[in-house]
Amino acid sequence: MAKTGIERIDRLIEGRDAEPIRPGDPDREAVGIIQELLICHGFSRMPGIQSSSRGIFGPRTTAAVHAFQKAHSLPETGVIDGRILHALIRVEAIKPIACRGYLTFFLDLPFERMIRLVSLTAQFEGSGSFAAINPNSDGAGLSFGLIQWAQKPGRLHELLCALRDIRPNEFLEILAEGDEALAGGLIEHTAKPMGGTYKGGKSTDPAFDLTSEPWRTRFRKAGLNPELQKVQVLCARDAFTRSYRKLKKYACGLRSERAIAFMLDLANQHGDGGARNIFEHVSRPILSEPELLLALQDESVARVRHQFGGGPEANSTRNRREAFRTSPLLSDDPFQDEQS
Repeated sequence: MAKTGIERIDRLIEGRDAEPIRPGDPDREAVGIIQELLICHGFSRMPGIQSSSRGIFGPRTTAAVHAFQKAHSLPETGVIDGRILHALIRVEAIKPIACRGYLTFFLDLPFERMIRLVSLTAQFEGSGSFAAINPNSDGAGLSFGLIQWAQKPGRLHELLCALRDIRPNEFLEILAEGDEALAGGLIEHTAKPMGGTYKGGKSTDPAFDLTSEPWRTRFRKAGLNPELQKVQVLCARDAFTRSYRKLKKYACGLRSERAIAFMLDLANQHGDGGARNIFEHVSRPILSEPELLLALQDESVARVRHQFGGGPEANSTRNRREAFRTSPLLSDDPFQDEQS
């Protein structure tokens, strides 16, 4: 398994000398990893990545640790030592999310810079769930996965091709129930114009109405399979890397990790062309980077409001833009990509 990069956690998992993590522990980074793992095991009352109580080992975290220990016949100490940490990793996660602890321990993915930005984007946008499904509320057909690959613009097709090519057995068994003709039909259907949908996102073929059963159940199962989860992360990383290369050409004045992450999320929602159009519409030489990000946020929200009205889509867009602009989890220091 990969290291988290949080020394105390890594020392505990390696069996090296490290103080167990206990209620009231001041090490918020280490406690945050424990809370993430508890979320993956179904303890939904744990604070999320944007919560001010993340990293605080208080009564709720203590109760969750006790409950996990009891459920798995472990000593009910309420303390996380190496044995309990190993149990949190060994037991299958029932509600996995793309958080640092899960990506490193369960999927063996190094938490390198672009994967970190994928993780933050998935959690800022929603829950970070690999099995997240939007059944056409935005007129884009099915949107699936941790960064919501949408059917209508062809992004779902790209993901499905990657799942088929990298993990063919899991793709066939989970998404097509072992039926090779159905698996091929799924790929062919999503390769059609607008991903096989009409203008409003409704499927052109009732047999491949991916927003209905049995497809929704199949996609949820795919989202719970660790091998297919890993493909999701790598596909998202590669998409972010391509977007980063493009934005460096037209937004070369953006320097900070925060600004790059903001633009990558903008491209994830509006597409690379949409992100560039929004940037060129609002960019002015007199704007500081924080002022520019605010202007980008306002324009992004305005465009979503124009398309969908002032309801949930616009509110969700504002919230995620705000998260990238203000979160202490992102740095205002210069962004360094992996080739630097």
